[in-house]
Amino acid sequence: MKFARSISLALFVFLAGGALAQAEKLNSAPFETTGTMREETRYLIQCLETQHYLNQPLSKLDSEGFIKSYIQDLDPQHLFFLQSEINDYEARFGPSLYLFLERGRLYPAFVIFEDYRDRVIARAAWVQERLQQDFNFTSESTYAPDRSKTEWPATEAEANALWEKRIEYQVLDQILSEIDNDEVAVDEAVKEKVDATAAAEVVVAAEEVVVPEITPEMLTEARDVIRKQYERMEKSVTELEASDVQEIFLTALTHMYDPHSTYFSANSLEEFSIAMRNSLVGIGAVLQDNEGYCTIKELLPGGPAERSRELDPEDRILAVAQGKDGEFVDVVGMKLTKIVKLIRGKEGTLVRLLVRPAKGDPSDRKTVNLVRDEIKLTANLASAEVFDVPAGNTTVPIGVIELPAFYGSGDPSSDEPSTTGDVEELIGKLKDMGVKGLVLDLRRNGGGLLTEAIGLTGLFIPDGPVVQVRDIMGQVQGRVDDNGMVAWDGPLIVLVSRFSASASEIVAGALKNHNRAIIVGDEETHGKGTVQAIFEMNRSNFLSSVKPRRGAAKVTVQKYYLPDGTSTQIKGVRSDIVLPSANMLLPIGEDDLPNAMAWDSIPGMEWSYSIDFTPEGEPISPALLDDLRQRSMDRQGALEEFTYLNDNIDWVKKRREQKDYSLNLSERLALRKEDELFQQKMKKGLRELASLNFPSESVLLKVTEEQNAEHEAYLAEIAERDAQEAAQAESTPAKGAEKAAEPLNDAAPKTVDAGDASETPAVAEFNPKSKLEIESLESAAKTVYTPKETFDPDAQVKEDVEVQVFKTKDGESETVRVEVDEEEDLPDFDIHLREALRIMADWVEMSEQAAPSAPLAANATKDKNG
Repeated sequence: MKFARSISLALFVFLAGGALAQAEKLNSAPFETTGTMREETRYLIQCLETQHYLNQPLSKLDSEGFIKSYIQDLDPQHLFFLQSEINDYEARFGPSLYLFLERGRLYPAFVIFEDYRDRVIARAAWVQERLQQDFNFTSESTYAPDRSKTEWPATEAEANALWEKRIEYQVLDQILSEIDNDEVAVDEAVKEKVDATAAAEVVVAAEEVVVPEITPEMLTEARDVIRKQYERMEKSVTELEASDVQEIFLTALTHMYDPHSTYFSANSLEEFSIAMRNSLVGIGAVLQDNEGYCTIKELLPGGPAERSRELDPEDRILAVAQGKDGEFVDVVGMKLTKIVKLIRGKEGTLVRLLVRPAKGDPSDRKTVNLVRDEIKLTANLASAEVFDVPAGNTTVPIGVIELPAFYGSGDPSSDEPSTTGDVEELIGKLKDMGVKGLVLDLRRNGGGLLTEAIGLTGLFIPDGPVVQVRDIMGQVQGRVDDNGMVAWDGPLIVLVSRFSASASEIVAGALKNHNRAIIVGDEETHGKGTVQAIFEMNRSNFLSSVKPRRGAAKVTVQKYYLPDGTSTQIKGVRSDIVLPSANMLLPIGEDDLPNAMAWDSIPGMEWSYSIDFTPEGEPISPALLDDLRQRSMDRQGALEEFTYLNDNIDWVKKRREQKDYSLNLSERLALRKEDELFQQKMKKGLRELASLNFPSESVLLKVTEEQNAEHEAYLAEIAERDAQEAAQAESTPAKGAEKAAEPLNDAAPKTVDAGDASETPAVAEFNPKSKLEIESLESAAKTVYTPKETFDPDAQVKEDVEVQVFKTKDGESETVRVEVDEEEDLPDFDIHLREALRIMADWVEMSEQAAPSAPLAANATKDKNG
């Protein structure tokens, strides 16, 4: 159904007097559309209709599809609603949805969410009651944990039957996690069979395992774990505020245009800005909600918290006060995002924390005064390493620069870290170390600032076009590098994956068009060929009367094209030399996202370099590529590490094809043993292969070195302090009885309500299943796919199971279950990087044997079409 912009007067009167009047009547619920929300909603719609590349009015969008997409965001596993309710929502709100949105009214969003919240609460109560009953793990039933592609249950009876299986599956999963794998015996012949069998063909039958006894204690513990999970689920959903629901709803609206347009609340906008700048103002701590207590999990190197020497991991923050004289706000039991909002603030301002130290008596308290400061998030900055790679009878020093994002302030005169400046600094250090080739690793780079992508490309070419952008009016503008400076003129490889997106694809594609780099990695990159702009609401005349700290619309305003006119949208950048990868099995490409824009092309650009530029080494030619590709293919067929890699790929494919899991203990133990035996085989192989790692030396940015030095000094001081405390404890008799459990109403100084505190930035992302609030939060805007940000109980069934949910092109989500062993410290062995290094060593060796190169300009002065 389409929105109807032109409607008869009679129909308008009916809708206004019916649905909208009923909205007024029923909108006495806790969530109401405020004046600010109304203005923000109308502003977002204005941006979408006037600024989005598609140039499409909201009235042309599928209203029922939008409602379903919003419900899908709330209930991605189709667990809480009934199909009849989905149909009712579409029929009830579909015809009038445009009228609501045009007036900035969020009534449909609030009604649907409040129904969802009620169902979550009711289902959580049902689960608690069901957990008190018996379980039988001998049936032949199965359960499919990924329900994202199934219909919602048709009836309450069907829903209850589904949940009966679900809870049995979750309890069984928890019991399996409590059983030591060593207790699940198998015959030696079975182990030999696994060792000798290809990954995709490994099978352990139920009759081949010895089933250990499930003790009452194990069942009690499993029930308790699941009970707490659903208590957290209920708490997470009930803590959501109207502004959170607004953000979910409006983001679902923007995703009807394309997957990269979105609505940012003021808090999410700040997180996006932090991710782009790689810096924030705060105390420098990673916080976690631990049973109602705000607990410090990590201190960021060089931050005020670490520099104070007064805070440690596992300390609990009980109250927060602003400035020298501000009253303490009790934060025990408070939503973590609100606590972060209290702790963050302007640079140079004072925040006081009432802390219960992790070490010492439970009654101990201390006040810690911290001056907020800018925190450089160096973990997200560029870094480098030099590898000595075998080549014949010698070794070749090759530099690798890993770039996780294209970051910067956007202001060329700023002294904040930037991609171009940092990579240039690292190149200088690598050249001083005598490297003969350079690998630019963009495999985990989901994009960032377009200006930094252009600047980075310019480090490898003297000048010339980098990207073309076409706007809503169809006008095309070429963006060029024109500084005439080349930081690296030697052999260059760009290492990519399906996670390399947006700005990464501009760099890889431009360098390929310029015949300047060889692309190595997955078959193709992500395929995001669109450009987004941020329209901050409080900077517009439209919202001139609104107080500061409003949200923003991130809208797709342009498509970009490579210098030769081809788009990277959907198709990405294809690798010159392809390496086997499990990424190609996962729904992580642009074409897997809902409402992705189509591929097209435009005429290419003509250009010539303003100076003769002759790169060092053998120029990239079809003959060179064929030679390097064949050498790589020969290694892929001969080296043990590629056999290992292909076994892992086959195993991922096999597990992804498995949708149903048995509720029979013996069968699940057999499957678990099958996984365990295969993983043991893989771990053994990994340790053996790791001995072949190339020698390497890290190269860091100056800012990172300085921060690391401060952190090392802190660790040394803490170690000395702990040793002194341990010595003192040995000479002092123990006092007091065993620590008692602390109540949630932990004593604190006189407090005021959080609403009275000064307004400071905070995180407000809708992600109830996450219990971490990281002051150095990495924004989801940097990722190349959009995880479904909603509670999924499966994600918390087992601590050693990671559940990732990807939104696919049909608007639904797909769950990928990956076993994670956190207890075992396995060596690093990066097969794709190793092969890229070997390809580079081949290239360097061939260059040293070849004649001097011809100027690259000879290949550049031509039409780049095709």
